[in-house]
Amino acid sequence: ASRRPLVAPAESSGAFPRSDSMLTNSSAILIEAEQIRQRYKRLHPKDALDDEKDYKTLVHTLPWERLSAIFKTKIAPDGRCRNGPAGLKEEQARRYFEVYGGNQITPPKKKNKWLKLLEQTFLGIFNILLWSCVAAEVALIALATSGATARKAAKVALKVTAPGALHAAEEDAEDAQEADYVTPIILSAVIVMAAMLQWHAEQQAEDQMASLQKMQSVQKVPTVRIDQRGQRMDIELDPVNLVPGDIVFLEAGNRVPADVRILCCTDGMEVDNSALTGESMPEPRHTKTEAVTCAPAEARNLAFFGTTVLKGNASCLVHATGDSTFLGKIAQGIKSSRTKSTLEIQIEHFIHIIAVVAMLVGALSLVANLMSPVKRSPADILQNSAAALFAQVPEGLLPTVTISLMIASEQMAKKFVLVRKIDAVETLGCVSVFCSDKTGTLTKGEMTVQDLVVPMPGGPGEGLQVFNREAGTQTFAAKHRETLADIALCGLLNNGADVKMEEGKEVFSGSPTEVAILHASTEVHGGISAVRTTKGRAENDKIFEIPFNSENKWMLTVHGLPSRGGLFAVLKGAPDRVLKYCTVNKDEIASAKINATMADLMGQARRVLCIA
Repeated sequence: ASRRPLVAPAESSGAFPRSDSMLTNSSAILIEAEQIRQRYKRLHPKDALDDEKDYKTLVHTLPWERLSAIFKTKIAPDGRCRNGPAGLKEEQARRYFEVYGGNQITPPKKKNKWLKLLEQTFLGIFNILLWSCVAAEVALIALATSGATARKAAKVALKVTAPGALHAAEEDAEDAQEADYVTPIILSAVIVMAAMLQWHAEQQAEDQMASLQKMQSVQKVPTVRIDQRGQRMDIELDPVNLVPGDIVFLEAGNRVPADVRILCCTDGMEVDNSALTGESMPEPRHTKTEAVTCAPAEARNLAFFGTTVLKGNASCLVHATGDSTFLGKIAQGIKSSRTKSTLEIQIEHFIHIIAVVAMLVGALSLVANLMSPVKRSPADILQNSAAALFAQVPEGLLPTVTISLMIASEQMAKKFVLVRKIDAVETLGCVSVFCSDKTGTLTKGEMTVQDLVVPMPGGPGEGLQVFNREAGTQTFAAKHRETLADIALCGLLNNGADVKMEEGKEVFSGSPTEVAILHASTEVHGGISAVRTTKGRAENDKIFEIPFNSENKWMLTVHGLPSRGGLFAVLKGAPDRVLKYCTVNKDEIASAKINATMADLMGQARRVLCIA
């Protein structure tokens, strides 16, 4: 088949045209790659730089028809892309992968672990000072040993008498005592052992973090592409193989595999952006084109790499991968050199003072020995000066600090905290006050139902019963399951969360509020198997739903068999919005008792929801 002639970029259009035969394969690839980059630049503001560290994009302000032209990808008219050819062609996807690379954030460069051990052993101002002590001790040993050898040689040459030999032997013994071999050996061992302890603790923490990252399962992404025959091709891709222009499908519980523009989504779709913003509350999503003044981080038609879909499903267009994503830009911003901890700054300042004092003392000792009326040999003068200098050096400081920080790291490990740098333990210990503008920064983003409230057997007019979790087991008592059966059933049916078994454990997915209600309802109902049985009954089939939204502040589901006429509705939401649709709202006495109970619960910092 003939191939379309490749055209040089616009800026070289004035040059003489070249035929395919004049272009090598490598130059053709370079030209095509440059064309792809030029098209991709249309998604960024004109003032954006190629190495821009801030997240800047215009993809949320462009209609999907324009995006289709920029990425050369096919998008269905309804945006769903569930039927018919859609997405990139296989050859396009391969070219894009060559240009943009894999969809993964470049990890920070790691030093060789053995090189780190050498740095911790021999570098650092305190280590250098200690090794200077060792070197001086070795020099003194060498001087003492050479002096003894010289004297011994002189005695032998003069063939001394027996008393002279005895005197020489006594001098050799004194020289041997002066040559202290123990001190440099012990000091060297202390330095090496302290460095190895710190290196081992940090290496162990890094190995544990690496093993945890490997344990995280990589979920394949449903993607649609076009094969060589122009036919639709539904495939499951690893996230690393995604490229800008791919059409992917997301549903509740999925992790967003790249930065995507939402083409079509269900009403009430929500995502969890707490990994990026620290906000624990779910954020809604839609497909409307945003205004140019809207920042990308605030755009409701975008979903970002690393976040999670809590509710709904969507068809999306990948527009950024790897280091170009919002999360990738954040990662690039924190790759700068590590700042020194408070402990490192204090110890460095302390060592500077010690070094100055030690050198002054050593210099004064040298001057005093030189000016002393008692004549001493150069070796004695050097030994006295070195002893005065190194007496100021606290050799036990390094192992003491290292062992103390290791003990603190072990205590943190018992709290399930991995300390990558043991110096960080001291920095954390210096913190006395945490300041935060929102609770989502400090909390886990999880909620728990603490109380279930149902009417008295005689009806709401007699009051309400409040059932708390038992203090010891933190569960609702089994003896109350029959009383709580109705509220548990409503919590199961009117719910957007999901639960499934993974490796013998119940795993819940969805928004924190929905998960909390589903978890409590499952517990009261008797476990996940009982829940599946109840939901599987024909009379409990969901036939209609109005998702929760910020305007209505309620969620409605309709269940039953229309053919038999046995339909019932379940309404859940804010108390004031739900109660006004209930018959109890007409009973002033019952309403007063309900409001009093809710006020009491709210006074205990409870978030109260009603379900009917």
